[in-house]
Amino acid sequence: MAQYAYPTEDKEDDGYWESTEQSEGMPEYYSAIDEPGTADDNDYISGDAGSAGEVTIDFELTNGLDNPGVTTGHKLIYRYNTDGNSTDSSLTISLIEGSTVRMTETVDTTGVSSYVTRTYAPTNTTGTISSYDNLFLRIYFDDTTDYTDYVYISQAYLEIPDAAAGADAVPMALNTYQQMRNK
Repeated sequence: MAQYAYPTEDKEDDGYWESTEQSEGMPEYYSAIDEPGTADDNDYISGDAGSAGEVTIDFELTNGLDNPGVTTGHKLIYRYNTDGNSTDSSLTISLIEGSTVRMTETVDTTGVSSYVTRTYAPTNTTGTISSYDNLFLRIYFDDTTDYTDYVYISQAYLEIPDAAAGADAVPMALNTYQQMRNK
């Protein structure tokens, strides 16, 4: 089994983002990308690199995950699109604990004209995550070449392994060896 951390709150944005979701007349970014399972591409956030060339937005993630006790098996899953005219642009998705980047992936978005789902599953996270309640997700879009592109994100979340069966669990092979030795 796996555990999932979805965006639960807008943390910070640089002012160059829009959302299809509204709350009391204000954009609500996290609720446009937080759907579990199948993404809804009609529900998204968009970053406009036309003014700044670089746009960044951060999201708080689900709290209460059990520490799996491993640095393997962590995945960032996200779905993105561009305006189809993208040239020399890139999208970076990062998982950050406090101020330490634990996972990050940059993809070339040049020429992307329909939604793409990515699963970034590195061999290990960068170091051991000490507090799963202190994680946040950062989305960064760079179009400093021509300042004309948009990026659209319809889904983003973290998947981690279930918590270990317990620190006192003894591997099966060792149990078998001990039982045979005690006979």
